[in-house]
Amino acid sequence: MDKYLIKYLIENTDNVLSKKYLDFFKVELDWHIYNSEIHISKAYHRDRATSIKERLLGLYQYTNALLLPSNLYSSKLTKVLSTINLPAKNTLSDLGFVSHSPIWFPVGKKNIFGDLETLKWHLDMQKRIRNDDFYLFLESKFHEQLEVFQEHLLAQYVKKDFRALLLQTDEYFYSKYSIDIFKKMDRPSFVFTHGLPGIYSLEVDNRSDYLLVWSQKIKESYIKAGFEPSKVKVVGHPRYKNLPKEKNLRSDLSDILIIPVSSVTWHQHKYSDTIMNDKSLVVLYLYKVQTVLKKLGVKKARYRAHPSINKDWVYAFLDQDFYIRDTESLSDSLRHSSLVIGSNSTVLLDTLIQGVNYIAFDPKEENGVNMSGYKSVPPFDGSEEKLMICYDEAELEKMLRFNAMTDYTLVHEYIQDFDLTVLKEIIK
Repeated sequence: MDKYLIKYLIENTDNVLSKKYLDFFKVELDWHIYNSEIHISKAYHRDRATSIKERLLGLYQYTNALLLPSNLYSSKLTKVLSTINLPAKNTLSDLGFVSHSPIWFPVGKKNIFGDLETLKWHLDMQKRIRNDDFYLFLESKFHEQLEVFQEHLLAQYVKKDFRALLLQTDEYFYSKYSIDIFKKMDRPSFVFTHGLPGIYSLEVDNRSDYLLVWSQKIKESYIKAGFEPSKVKVVGHPRYKNLPKEKNLRSDLSDILIIPVSSVTWHQHKYSDTIMNDKSLVVLYLYKVQTVLKKLGVKKARYRAHPSINKDWVYAFLDQDFYIRDTESLSDSLRHSSLVIGSNSTVLLDTLIQGVNYIAFDPKEENGVNMSGYKSVPPFDGSEEKLMICYDEAELEKMLRFNAMTDYTLVHEYIQDFDLTVLKEIIK
């Protein structure tokens, strides 16, 4: 039985160009279906309002792109087009590269590339993505216009001699569109993983020529999922530097932080295995943890829901005498936490780095699917002995009573020293 609308539309059009662009807009089309409900944060809605601060920053960036393009011409370094906020000093520049962000995804305030025609196209695309009806994305005339505009961007990028494309992911329209352009230029594209992967699939982050990951263990998981070994390169992550080899973790029940599951689906990652979550699961998770903690005499605990979830919506369901909303920055919150109990999240690594114990609580169905609707992947699948993980309330209670400790050295299994030398070997 057909269960996924976008897949059905792609499979049932005879227009080759329309197949291409329906695939390119897969995520943005999903937004029409999944991400306008009350439990999703307004900041994640398709038609979200932009703040005055965002608009002023955008105006400043666009003005710089149009009026101050001099750096692009004066630099003798090899130029790359990038949507990644990488440190220029001691990394890219030392390797002989200079990074320019595109006007359709400006990063920072300098070295933004694009002309007036591209800016007008980008603003029109943003208006369309945020406001237009679903059906307008299916029009073949629109797909033909996009194909024509690709030639404008391609000519610009060739003229300015961009040697590579660096992206955060390949799932969104702009990424797919740009990867397609760089393939026509016969120049490499790279995707940088931006967290512990929650899914390893050939349908996610496999369009670029190379995938840059944090560690050998993550690379091995991608290879097991079917990625070509030569495609996946280990580069570490710039946010984590000079990490100590060992660290004593604090772990007690005095100031507990809970990281619940995300029960939000704002788009499908794959064409197969469509995920449909019950939005109340984030609340259920918190009640399960509360039941265990109250048995241990805990009177209060803080919780921190995923940014995509409407915080007020969640809070309205909770025991407000027990749960306190965590509103600090993650770093500040972890700094005074005595223990973190959480779902499958990159926060695991942040917690250990801050010197705090992390107990993973990952309730599963009999088929191995967790509360978020996915099968857990390393290190949350039980294959990692260094991680304390429990699958039901009885196991969680036992781990807390005996103060089970995750091994800090797990950090070094999933984060290696940051090194972009591989870019020098590939980009010519």
